[in-house]
Amino acid sequence: MDSVDGVDSVAAARVERPESEAGVIAALSAGDVVALRGGGTRMDLGPPPPRVDLLLDLSRLSGIIEHHRRDLVVEAWAGTTVADLNAALAPAGQFAPLDPPRPDRATLGGVIAAGETGIRTVPGARPRDLLLGLTAILAGGRRIRAGGRVVKNVTGYELTKLFTGSLGALGAITRVTLRLRALPEATRTILLALPMDDDAGQFADRALDGLAAATAPAAVALVPPGTGLPGLPRTGGFRLAIRFEGLAEEAAAPADPVASAVGAPVEELGEGAAERLWAGVRDAFPRVPRARGELGVAARGPAPAVLRTAWRLAALGPALAFPDQRRALASAPAAAFDLVLAAREPGVSFVVETAPPGWKAEHGTCHPPLPGPVRRLNARLKRALDPEGALASGAPGSDRENAA
Repeated sequence: MDSVDGVDSVAAARVERPESEAGVIAALSAGDVVALRGGGTRMDLGPPPPRVDLLLDLSRLSGIIEHHRRDLVVEAWAGTTVADLNAALAPAGQFAPLDPPRPDRATLGGVIAAGETGIRTVPGARPRDLLLGLTAILAGGRRIRAGGRVVKNVTGYELTKLFTGSLGALGAITRVTLRLRALPEATRTILLALPMDDDAGQFADRALDGLAAATAPAAVALVPPGTGLPGLPRTGGFRLAIRFEGLAEEAAAPADPVASAVGAPVEELGEGAAERLWAGVRDAFPRVPRARGELGVAARGPAPAVLRTAWRLAALGPALAFPDQRRALASAPAAAFDLVLAAREPGVSFVVETAPPGWKAEHGTCHPPLPGPVRRLNARLKRALDPEGALASGAPGSDRENAA
């Protein structure tokens, strides 16, 4: 069997790599229990399937179908990697502002299926905001099309939203239509050190004050020491990294108000150092070292509570926080999961994204569990689109922010 990043959860009898939609239709019409794969970078998301007959690799469905430059819209095959798409769009001065881990391997269909949020805070930069339309093959081989080239074209159920974050449980995405952005004219990253003697409340307040003082940031991250990320010292307290991008005057937004709000001097990173830092932040947690018995945990909730939670989780392992997105990512020993749960503030939910073999089957993925009405609605959607349970990957919205 092919090796897949971090996957013991997909043990398939065979692997197929169709090169056309017809091949996907044939594979999903055969009656097998099928798991779907794009670039294989986030296969650990969701609960492990109990059985898989076929691993359907969609990475050969690759390339741009149509690029409408004036409309800033592109239609591409779902197996196209984010890096390849943006390399092809760059000569036109455009890009898709997606920031998945490992963009050289992450495919467009995989990013949509994972609901991968990325590092950018620019409004409308989430996959569900960029996705205008998609084509998917349902279990049994039925081909469906949702959305289109324009924004307001939806009647009835908005299937693009259902497929975003579905983890492959509803159908195999084969084509996507995305809205694009103009490449930024300039970028700039500043770094501020937060005092080590802050408690959880002071830490959260100081970081949020700094965020409020920043003018239209493109990305914001709170990074602890010990992550090994380039451009950061290995000791000391958290660093607040803020990225500005856009027109030259937007990237040159004054940093003095941020420094005053945080109470720390500003360090400005050079372009190369800044790009290495943000790439490190982006790629920090797609694969937690499961062989060492560690968990990868995503936290979501109100920004102050998420930041206080991240501050406590940093005592157990690296913890990145994105206050503008109200989320954090942390690594902690599986044996210390009781301490992980104890760090959670009221209103914050945890999703265990990666775990040692067998751990999720025993402990679950969502903490607290999804409410009963949400679980029942997810089950109804699954029955409606995959009544025989032929698609084994995840459960609709079970582990992502876009839960149905």
